[in-house]
Parts: sequence; structure tokens; C-alpha cells
Amino acid sequence: MKEFKDKVAVITGAASGIGRAIAEKFAQEGMKVVISDIEKEALSQTEAELKQMGFDVLALTADVSKIEDVKILAQKTIDKFGVVHILINNAGVGFAGESSTKIWESPPSEWQWILGVNLWGVIHGIHVFTPIMLKQDFECYIINNCSIAGLITPQPGANIYSITKHAVVALSESLQSDLARFSTKIRVLALCPGFINTKITKSERNRPGELDDDKKTNPKLEQMIKSYQQIIASGISPSIVAEKLFQALIGERFYIPTDAHLFVRGNVKRRMEGIIKDFKK
Repeated sequence: MKEFKDKVAVITGAASGIGRAIAEKFAQEGMKVVISDIEKEALSQTEAELKQMGFDVLALTADVSKIEDVKILAQKTIDKFGVVHILINNAGVGFAGESSTKIWESPPSEWQWILGVNLWGVIHGIHVFTPIMLKQDFECYIINNCSIAGLITPQPGANIYSITKHAVVALSESLQSDLARFSTKIRVLALCPGFINTKITKSERNRPGELDDDKKTNPKLEQMIKSYQQIIASGISPSIVAEKLFQALIGERFYIPTDAHLFVRGNVKRRMEGIIKDFKK
């Protein structure tokens, strides 16, 4: 994409963190932004701040785990702006939070919550917005927040989160492959942030009440979880992620890593080398 003025971008999980930073960056480039989040108060505050800067913003509360909410998000975007050029499936929960456990200890409600947002949220976005983009028949982008967790071996205490992100990587690759076969004008990008200073470790605040009853935690993972939380707190700014994503839109990349943290690079390399090594046996 070379021209950004008056293009329309829909961003989920945009009340704070990476989503908010992307919304502000895109708006600065002259785009109209639709910001969506499950947190009403935070979303309203972000909307007010962006409008105060003079940006064209539409804010819509939505739970991406519910397809009806995503359908409403799409319809209201079309009603307001008539088109959509970019969809960013960014909403995510469940990394290094209060309920981190060993994988066999995780209750079904934990799986339901994290898969509902991180995987089904992306599936819903793709299911609803792709037909709209195909009908428009002009250059469009679907950008999925895969996290670097989708490229490395799942870490203890963040297993379900990592599993969902591996699935989103495969989903993004599959979508790109299917679209390419039909020579469409839609491109797919896999955004892979590493350690970013966001509220992802505090996502329990948005857990639905009906999925909270049998929440569990394992004291043996407490120190590891605290380490994750400290690393996230000292991570790079979401604005850096937004800038790297914007530069990727101009280029031709599919995977978009956002930082060169040695832990991240080392784990990606070890996983890939391990796979190749076993294929040689």
C-alpha cells in the first residue's frame, strides 16, 4: 500500500496497548480508524483522545469471541465509511496472568476464554470481513496479531496463549495461500510482537463472569509468571510496533517481528533448527 489518506482501518483490542498505538499511527497518516474493544470506559477515553487530536474515529464496543458483535462492527463500519481497507485482528488475552497453570491443570473455562478471543476472534474477523473486501475488489489487508509466541515453543505458564498464537500463524498462512490462488487484491500480514509494554498480563480484568468460576493457579509457576510480567513491563513501546507495522505495509513482508530481543531470536532459532534436525534423521 502506497497511499494512506482516507483509507479505512478497523482495529480490534484498540482501547490500549498495541491496538491503540496502531490506531494513532494510522490516523496520523491520514487514515480513518474504527477502534473496537470490550472495555467501554477505556475505549471511550481513547476515542476522546484521538478525536481531540483531530482524527476521524469511530469507536464501537465489541466482544470478538461473539460473531454477532463482529458482524455489527463490520456493518457499522460500512454504514459510516462505506468501505474497509485494513482489518487488524489484534484483540488478545491470557498471557502470564493470575490463572497460569500447567497445561493439564487448566480447566475448560480457561481454554474457552483464551481460544474464544485469541483464535475465534480472528476466525470471526476473517469470516465477516473477507467477503466484504472481496466484493470491493481493491487493495486490502488483513493483519493478524500472531505474537512471537506463535513462532516459538510454548513456554510454561503461558501454554494456552501460545497454542492460540500458533493457530493464528497457521490461520494467517492458510488465508494468504487461499487468497493467492484466486489472485485477489487482499494481502495477509502476520504481526509477531515480542515483549511489548502493554496490559496483556492483566487481561483477567476482561474475563467474562461465566468463565471465572473454576479459575485456577499453580503456586509453583508464581516466580516464572512474575518474571514474564517484569519483562513485559520493561518491553518496547507499542508505538514502535505500530511504526514497524506501517513500514511493513509499504514493503512486501509477511512475518513482522517487532524487536530483536535475544530470548526471542534464540527461541525461534532453536525451534526451527530442532524441526530441521529431526527431519534429517
